Amino acid sequence: MDDTYILQALAMFFFSLWKTYIGPLMAAGLGFSYWEMLTYNLGAAVISTLGVLGTNDWFLARRKTKVKGFDKNLRRILRFWRRYGKWGAALLSPVLFGIPTYAFVARRLKDKRRDILMEISVVTFIWCSVLYWLGLQGIIIAETNSLLYLS
Repeated sequence: MDDTYILQALAMFFFSLWKTYIGPLMAAGLGFSYWEMLTYNLGAAVISTLGVLGTNDWFLARRKTKVKGFDKNLRRILRFWRRYGKWGAALLSPVLFGIPTYAFVARRLKDKRRDILMEISVVTFIWCSVLYWLGLQGIIIAETNSLLYLS
């Protein structure tokens, strides 16, 4: 392993801590294998989720004041949650809301930690696989078009 590989892997890992769409596309463009891409991106999503869940539980256990109830932001989130369901929110979280945001909201709505981690893992696996495949297809199309223009 050389320094550029490590820097590329770390960049992919850090981009995937919040949202998942950049990491698989980077992996496809940089020539990472499917399993390398999955390791770095899914690992980042799981670590991010575990960090948010641990921090959230730690903070709520030490909180001295009572929770005020519902504010306007939580009402908006609840409206989305009721309209599309838990799996709808989970499906959109890796590319739209952010993985830590989903973990925080789901935990605030009294979801189990195990369920949140499982949902994020499954949905991130699906998004990573689809985006990596699309990235590879885009590279193949770009190479084919460039060969046509050069001929």
